[in-house]
Amino acid sequence: MNIMRQSCSKRVHCLTQSLTHPTKVAVGRAFVLNKAHPPRISKCGYGQLVIAAASQSATLSKSHAQDAASSEASTPKQLSKYVAELKLSVEGRPVQVYVVGVSHVSRQSCSHVAQMIAAISPEAVLLELCKDRVQLLMDPSAPPPQHWHTRAIDLQGMLQSSDNAWKKLLLTLKCQRGRAFTAHDIEEDCVQLLASGAFASVVPITQPASTRDAPLFVPGKHQMHPAAPLGSLQFQIKPRKLPPIQSMKLSGSPQSSAESLQHILQTAEGQSHQGMSSVTALIQAHDSIQACLNEEGCRHVKIAFNGVDTGKVSATITEVEAADEASITGLEDSAKSGKGWGIHPFQPRSQQVPSLHHAESNNITDGHTGTSFQPMQWRPWSQQEMDASQASTSGRSDASPSSAVNPFTNFVTQTYAKYQREAGEAVGVASGETWRTAIQAAAQHGASQVHLGDKPAIAMSQRMSQGIWNGTAPYLSAALLLALATLASSATHVLPSELFPVATAVSLGVLSKGLYSVLSPLVEIRQLSLLSPQQIEEAVDLKEPLQNGSKELVKLWGEDALLSWPGALEPVIHERDVHMANTIWAAATGTAGSPAFVKTDDGTGQTWQYMMPGNAVDSDACPSGHGSGVYKPRGVQSVVAIVGSAHVRGIIAELQRISKQA
Repeated sequence: MNIMRQSCSKRVHCLTQSLTHPTKVAVGRAFVLNKAHPPRISKCGYGQLVIAAASQSATLSKSHAQDAASSEASTPKQLSKYVAELKLSVEGRPVQVYVVGVSHVSRQSCSHVAQMIAAISPEAVLLELCKDRVQLLMDPSAPPPQHWHTRAIDLQGMLQSSDNAWKKLLLTLKCQRGRAFTAHDIEEDCVQLLASGAFASVVPITQPASTRDAPLFVPGKHQMHPAAPLGSLQFQIKPRKLPPIQSMKLSGSPQSSAESLQHILQTAEGQSHQGMSSVTALIQAHDSIQACLNEEGCRHVKIAFNGVDTGKVSATITEVEAADEASITGLEDSAKSGKGWGIHPFQPRSQQVPSLHHAESNNITDGHTGTSFQPMQWRPWSQQEMDASQASTSGRSDASPSSAVNPFTNFVTQTYAKYQREAGEAVGVASGETWRTAIQAAAQHGASQVHLGDKPAIAMSQRMSQGIWNGTAPYLSAALLLALATLASSATHVLPSELFPVATAVSLGVLSKGLYSVLSPLVEIRQLSLLSPQQIEEAVDLKEPLQNGSKELVKLWGEDALLSWPGALEPVIHERDVHMANTIWAAATGTAGSPAFVKTDDGTGQTWQYMMPGNAVDSDACPSGHGSGVYKPRGVQSVVAIVGSAHVRGIIAELQRISKQA
């Protein structure tokens, strides 16, 4: 992890990051080089840790599902060619599954996805994505993000005087776990921390995102607004040094508790004389006074220690009505606006950016019911779970795509991806646009969960690369051996000179046989990328309905040329068909199956966060400690799955098999 810090005198005035480029997160007096990575369950209950929906939410969700089932939603006639439907029976209740076949280089497919989700208003949407390809939900053509989020916010270098005070202080900050914030918010939080009166200085430090982190989204009327992930946000603090306490007096306290409070102040004075820092002694006294008055029936109290810069301290105690008016340290009056004796003021320098929760976002409703959205039940990861996840993934060979089988297959697959990307760009479709269209439509039309139901891409790529190499290596090896034998025989005159051209031709023929199976798909996808936008759309359009009784593989010219590679069909199609059929079944039944972006409420409006299902069995697809936390799966009555056209028939066949065995 490359982390670079600058001296406090240097300033950086812009905040830029993408999920594919190094980033300088500029905040006040320090910045780090943020090299973000493509984003990536544990068996855990919920109990009192569930922080979203309660029983009322579950009741409303059930009613919502029943309304959806009775609304007679059906596939629009113009989309029937691209959709396969299957009615499942799950524990006696019907579940309607719609599998939509798309091309990844087609503008028309994006339109089909939006129309289908709008027509069905499903409770769950499933995408042909996985933990290794979450970054495709971020628009590569969008400007650098100005909003961020993190699942870890902490104070570093804090005093050991009062854990309770620090927890309360963190809750007053604008930057919270699972909530979007800006560089300006971070800087204002630095001022807020200084205004507590406990610290001499505050410097914010951001850690880079890892494979365990993913963006969160706030839905708007026209697009999903992303907040890019940070690995963590830390506020590096230095304790404030106040003069030793010489004397303490009490004013404004209830007569009934005056004696107890005076004893608390005398204790603080004595601790200071014995060498304890004045800040620590005063904060401990503050907590003791609050506890004493709470026992007396005073719910909210403001305590102000005056004269702390002279050592002659007076404690003024006032009962207040609201909790946010109560003091946290008792030193607030000596550090108004983050300025005061012994404090190095922090000057915000970044430009203020509007919150992602615009008015258009805050009132998003379920499209087909008109009711306010109901969030999923979830809980954040504990620090122990996140630490264990970090330890388990460090040093793993499958942590990144760099563990390819060999440079040859790496070159082949990367070249294919390059031409496919160029074909999409020719029709105005950036990588991942189909998936971004789907999650936007899901948020607009009442879905509560968007599953990433595909098999992990890194493992699939390794299997495909191994298949390509296994199918090609025998020909390459035979050609090399024949060539060496021919040269050796010619040099030793064992092979008559008139047979040398024949032997050479045989060697080249064997080599050509091996290379043809690998290079011909590259030629085909290259030809597709050179067509006009209209020709590309026509080439990848379906020539027959996906659901017409045939079980034959649907192969789009150009786009699916890679299926001709040796050993590619099994890992690319068949294994993934089985995996996605199982994750669709899990989404329908409410069992742990796949990572998902789930609809939550961050306290200011609707937010979609990336999480793992509770009690997940497949730890490769749903690793513990990844994403924002653990969501509790719940069954639905309608699922729309968005997958490549080549997968549709195989998924339907596998779903039918699973349904019969259930």
